[in-house]
Amino acid sequence: MSAPTQLWSRTWALADRTSVHRRTLSSGKVTIGAEHRAPLWIYETSGKSILINGTEKGGEKVRGFDHSNTPRTLVHVPLPLKRRPGTSVKVGNLELILDWPSFPERPPAKHQPQNEDEKRSHDLFLRAYSVWDRLRDVDSALADPACLWEELRRRWTANDKSEPQMDIIVEHAKKLKRTIEELDRAPRRILRRTHRQVPLSRVQELDRRSMTWLVRQPGTSLAERAGDRQSILAVAREDNFDTLENRVLRAYGERAAFIAADYLARNRSKAKSRRALLVDEYGRRCKRLARDLAERGVRLAEPGVLPNFVLQQNPRYNQIWDAWGELLKRERLNDDLWRWQGRSWEEFCALAVMVALVGIPGAKLVASAPLTFRDEQTQGRWLEHDNPLGAFYLQKQGLVVEVRFDMERPGTVRADFGAPIWITVGKAGDGAEFLSSVAVWPVWDHRGGLVPGEATELRSILLPYEKKTGITAALVLRPASHGGAQLEEDGSILALCLGTQGPPLHTAIDRLSTFFSSRIIGDPNP
Repeated sequence: MSAPTQLWSRTWALADRTSVHRRTLSSGKVTIGAEHRAPLWIYETSGKSILINGTEKGGEKVRGFDHSNTPRTLVHVPLPLKRRPGTSVKVGNLELILDWPSFPERPPAKHQPQNEDEKRSHDLFLRAYSVWDRLRDVDSALADPACLWEELRRRWTANDKSEPQMDIIVEHAKKLKRTIEELDRAPRRILRRTHRQVPLSRVQELDRRSMTWLVRQPGTSLAERAGDRQSILAVAREDNFDTLENRVLRAYGERAAFIAADYLARNRSKAKSRRALLVDEYGRRCKRLARDLAERGVRLAEPGVLPNFVLQQNPRYNQIWDAWGELLKRERLNDDLWRWQGRSWEEFCALAVMVALVGIPGAKLVASAPLTFRDEQTQGRWLEHDNPLGAFYLQKQGLVVEVRFDMERPGTVRADFGAPIWITVGKAGDGAEFLSSVAVWPVWDHRGGLVPGEATELRSILLPYEKKTGITAALVLRPASHGGAQLEEDGSILALCLGTQGPPLHTAIDRLSTFFSSRIIGDPNP
């Protein structure tokens, strides 16, 4: 008989005999408590399809977990964009809504945080973007594949004076600065015919409506009909800036200003770099443009409008139309970045493990899987690679260390632990002699920081399996928070906070290198 469908809060829940991270599901509303900070998974053993938000593609199966003697599936549930209506789940006749009232909503575009809840949401969004920036470092470093991991370590651990990550707003700042200035000085306008009271000396045109009004006024002469103010209803032509092309221009200016501000917030450590200064100036220029157009009565264009003749044929406005489309496309990318933060965090942590192993004294990278950076993510994954991700040779110790990430066939025993990253250690020249392995769990956390006692919990879970599995150490990697403890160690188990840039990233990478040295080559002070 199959086990009931369960909601998991950790991928090691199957190995945990206390079942503290498992919850049997029933139809209706399932409320996620405020204490929960990690992603969620659906566990199913009946072979039925798991529909998330109405589709099998709504979730993502944990690769390798189904490599077992019994049929089972573990599906990663994407993060919701909004608190309501919640995430719908359907497994056979079981239908429920996952309600997570404490989880921050995806921040809207062009909106400055107004309260603590919105600030928390915005900070989480910037973290997701920073993780993406670090993943894109791979794309930049692939210019020389032979030195990929050394280059990543240099970028992530040294006081790197290089420019911040290239971004679409940087490209716009380079090629559109003059266009923005010219359009701000002289936006396109049209003359609109309107009716208003015009002094007699300035009347240029009368139409049927004006004449009808005039004959209804008391008096026998034009002067008498003009009244005390000596003005009559006449046709007037007024400058009007509220055209579709200017609405698009204003919409672009507002959006570009906010994207520029987010770019600077993600790269505070490089605020004096050439790119950061360029984006800072461009963002302020776009903000001023949007304000000027608003003062001239220009409304905002809504996404989905069709371009008029001017947006298609005028060179400057056509540039703005294309640039606005690029920013709107980025907004759709932002939705996916938000939904799949947990899986992107796993990929980032896999890179961090490789970078940390590069820093072990005497470790020589002897094999590295070819990497490809995708143009678009696939459920939070940006990199295509083979396994092992990399292999290191420690000549002095005669050891070979391999890193495997996202394996399809991790082995029956390993599959039970649901760890996406495995580090295996073996004797050089003896492929059959397996010595030990280290399980690595990247645990995304919307608050950041450690969960007190998590290292101790994992130690008690892994201890009964040590002889059977050869797992001699384990690692939990969580996002760094602004305060609080960043490290917790219990014997061979380390819980560590990992930053996405600057000192929080540098320090964590160095601490990882120390941990691996002590657990792999037995040197606590490399």
